[in-house]
Amino acid sequence: MAEEGTIMKSKPVDGDLNRTTRSLFDALHCATGEFAMLGHQNETSNVIGENTDSDVHAVTGSYPAVWGNDLGGVELDQNRNLDGFGAEAIRNEMLRAFNMGAINTLSWHSANPLTLGGYGHNMAEGTVEAVLPGGEAHGKFLGWLDRIATALTTITDANGDPIPIIFRPFHEHTGDWFWWCTGSPDRPTDTTPEQFVALWRMTVEYLRDTKHVHNVLYAYSPDRSRIDMSTPESQETGYLYAYPGDEYVDVLGFDDYWDIAPAETSAEDPQARHADLIAMLTLVGRLGEERGKLAAATEVGSPGIFADSYACDSHDLTIVGQSDATAAEVGSPSPDSPWTKYLLTAALTNEYTRRALWYLPWRNDPNAAGTGAYGTPVAGSRYADDFRRFVRHDFIRLADALPPLYK
Repeated sequence: MAEEGTIMKSKPVDGDLNRTTRSLFDALHCATGEFAMLGHQNETSNVIGENTDSDVHAVTGSYPAVWGNDLGGVELDQNRNLDGFGAEAIRNEMLRAFNMGAINTLSWHSANPLTLGGYGHNMAEGTVEAVLPGGEAHGKFLGWLDRIATALTTITDANGDPIPIIFRPFHEHTGDWFWWCTGSPDRPTDTTPEQFVALWRMTVEYLRDTKHVHNVLYAYSPDRSRIDMSTPESQETGYLYAYPGDEYVDVLGFDDYWDIAPAETSAEDPQARHADLIAMLTLVGRLGEERGKLAAATEVGSPGIFADSYACDSHDLTIVGQSDATAAEVGSPSPDSPWTKYLLTAALTNEYTRRALWYLPWRNDPNAAGTGAYGTPVAGSRYADDFRRFVRHDFIRLADALPPLYK
């Protein structure tokens, strides 16, 4: 951990990154504080609108700057991932994103190594212990990592080099819904923080040192809902619970549906939630600066009715500024502006919140319509105009406004 008042020089987890991945690492550090990017999960795989391959493009005229996909199912050698998308289609989508200068990020909703239970049936006591060295499933898990290594390295550019990927393994470990979850200090699972750290380090070392995967940046992303926000100390302790260590993390991220689109909207206070979102962004931004890490909101809820009920104050209107008449819209009494008046004002609050490099809503799954897990507005929908204002603000970037990231 960096000493108080010091700033660590940025250094990637993998000292042997290939050229384009090192370029991405350096470019993102240079961009930190200058702009934030819109991300989207399953950008062209889950599309609601008609006559389009992208709901983001249909609304804004461009594609996201960060494209998310998932490796779940790869470990079982399946031809389709857990969302039903074919491996070839995912590879093509990722290569398309890379070729337009955008960024690819991959999560991994893996099956449980003991039960093979998938999402929703993923927990089983003793699983992490079983995959660590000496455990009954250790060999099986290394075989899974062999398949993950292949998936990470077989999407190549015109020179035959693997394209850069931001890999987000073992996400939301502070919850209790995945087999790798430790829970939080107040609500622990049977997996200890030490076991999670060992799992993370083993995975990084196996991919990097044994399988020679050199096109990956590693992102850490606890779940916000289980972090105690009562004091700055409890917040930092909760965020760093089972942190694998600076030598094993490139990106300090967090997944936050809780503060943007809580399930029980009538029982929540949008002013308090907005303040907590700012506190989380400030924390990851500050820690990123101190530790030489990139920062990001690696998954976010979709701003909707709850976020739209937030009442802007004079500070919000000042920091948003006059770009594209956004301030006039945010300051007006008219509704339907949750992206600008809630998410954008949080992103712009201070020097640390501005260090968060991207915000990634989840996919446009029709089964999630009306929930915080639904991704981006569809053309002609209630929040489409505000979403367009959000992504065209001077601080936000889509793919068509990115500087070169892969020199």
